[in-house]
Amino acid sequence: MMNEFFILGELMEEPQSGYSLRNALQATLGRHRKISYGVIYPLLEKLENKGFVEITNVGSDGKNKKVATITDKGKERFFELIKMPVPSGAHNADIYLIKLDVMQHLALDEQIQLLDQFYQEQKDIVEDTQDALQELAKEDSKDHWYASKRFELRLQQANVAIEWIEKFKHELKKGGW
Repeated sequence: MMNEFFILGELMEEPQSGYSLRNALQATLGRHRKISYGVIYPLLEKLENKGFVEITNVGSDGKNKKVATITDKGKERFFELIKMPVPSGAHNADIYLIKLDVMQHLALDEQIQLLDQFYQEQKDIVEDTQDALQELAKEDSKDHWYASKRFELRLQQANVAIEWIEKFKHELKKGGW
């Protein structure tokens, strides 16, 4: 679902090749997630079979490339996916990154709601991390000291995200860009 959502979101902007979509997804998710063409091209074919995208061959000089364009049915699917709650699990941070990347297609109140959900996710991380730090502090050991450093990093990352969300919401309410 995550890759489908990303592709449809990118195609909301403009038609793109599989190569461009793969590079955009890689840039959004970062180096830690390797995205292969073996994922993108079969997914584009699946989306075409469902009527969510149209794929056309373009090019000249023997350099033919396939470009995907979102359909009206694909736009409906995109809005269905962006409005779905972010599930708990290993990829929820990635899903939030993708949603934040394409949230300009939502109404302002829906953008604020998405930021509020992301805010709550970060607050939960802060609470869980503070609990873990308190547990680690109960025993003075080398292992606990090193573990606490990792949790301190997670805490700082969540607090930075919270500050960013607050600033972003304020800018949106002032009129955005």
